[in-house]
Amino acid sequence: MAEIQLKNLTKRWGSFVGVDNFNLTIDNEEFLVLLGPSGCGKTTTMRLIAGLEEVTEGEVIIDGK
Repeated sequence: MAEIQLKNLTKRWGSFVGVDNFNLTIDNEEFLVLLGPSGCGKTTTMRLIAGLEEVTEGEVIIDGK
């Protein structure tokens, strides 16, 4: 499994902010659950990690790359 780092991750569509300055490190062999109400950015965060959405600001680092 890979280490995943989110550094100052932000996703905007015009003036709407879907994810705002999110920082997170998921270490190897660590299990994480994203939990929250509808519309809080869970799916957008996963799409940013998967590379399905373009990051507006910040970076997604997987295994140091």
